[in-house]
Amino acid sequence: MATTVFQTPIKLVFGAGAVAKAGEEAALLGKRALIVVGGSSAKKTGLLDRISADLKTHGVDVSVYEGITPNPRASDVDAGAKTAATKKIDLIIGLGGGSVMDASKALRLAYSSGRPVFDFYTGAADAKLVTAKAALMLIPTMAATGSEFNNWAVVTDWQVHEKRAIGVPIYYPSTSIVDPALTLTMPVGQVAKGGVDIFLHVMENYITHEGNAPMADAIREAIMKVAVDWLPVSLKNLQDVDARTNLSWASTLACSQTITLGGGAGYRPIHLIEHPISGYFDVAHGDGLSALLPAWLRQNMAVRGARITKMAKNVFGTGGDPVGAVEAWLLAVGMKVKLCKLGVKEDKFEAMAQTALDTSRGLLAKDPVHNSVATITALYRAAL
Repeated sequence: MATTVFQTPIKLVFGAGAVAKAGEEAALLGKRALIVVGGSSAKKTGLLDRISADLKTHGVDVSVYEGITPNPRASDVDAGAKTAATKKIDLIIGLGGGSVMDASKALRLAYSSGRPVFDFYTGAADAKLVTAKAALMLIPTMAATGSEFNNWAVVTDWQVHEKRAIGVPIYYPSTSIVDPALTLTMPVGQVAKGGVDIFLHVMENYITHEGNAPMADAIREAIMKVAVDWLPVSLKNLQDVDARTNLSWASTLACSQTITLGGGAGYRPIHLIEHPISGYFDVAHGDGLSALLPAWLRQNMAVRGARITKMAKNVFGTGGDPVGAVEAWLLAVGMKVKLCKLGVKEDKFEAMAQTALDTSRGLLAKDPVHNSVATITALYRAAL
């Protein structure tokens, strides 16, 4: 049987109001911080100013690098690395959603190595040989990617329309502060997209896992059920801190090594097939996943029907149509979408399918269902 290795160097500070500890925790890590943010939301809510003031109170100098976009660009990461070098930064703080956190991880790598970050995604350079020049703190403002509690980051090279993921030691944050109250300012659509991402982070591994691992199944079913049950509650009352706390726990654990406890890892084929959608059309990740999910489940029933049926029974409480149960949940949370409504064009399907294969680290080539340009194109077409 396969050996499971569980190790995480991340200090997790979790709870409503936990962001008040940002300055205290930052002072343990560095003296010259670069806060990485996306659009203007952190400014509008006053969160950026509040954290900056707290850092300064604790003796930490603050610079800000802003403008990280959804599906973070390698070019923006490289520009941020130059800023970090100019200011001799010893602490990088990612303040935002998954894109900002992933960009902050990648910025740490580019800054520490002095190389374009996408070199590490294509295999032209080895991130395991890079020594970090700065500590890393992550403060998520939405429940979605779970990037705060793992060592993975996704970056897009827009010039070649490639969205790639790598998991390397330098991507482990030193400290992550998860304050569910910070997610209360997110628009309802972003909350829904994040909830779907949480669910799929676990569901895909659960369904693709092979072998007997009842403990791992129980852990994954619990996380999925929290996401499924509490996303609608969060959407009904956008100020429900308890609901957001539950979603934040699910997000933090869903994409972490926690789901490997009990044995069996599985992998995430829907994520791998969605990446080219974002890479070609700049579609929001949660939207792309939602569009693919029902068609992917249907096309996998012949091979993975037992796992899909078990998931639907234990998570959704249905003994009938498992795909229908998932579709009903997507509809209930406003996430039953089609690729055509997202601006995705059919004439790019074959190119996208080839990109999915090329960037999947060999995982899709071994998939029993979606393992070729033809089969992946068929999935895109079914989700259109």
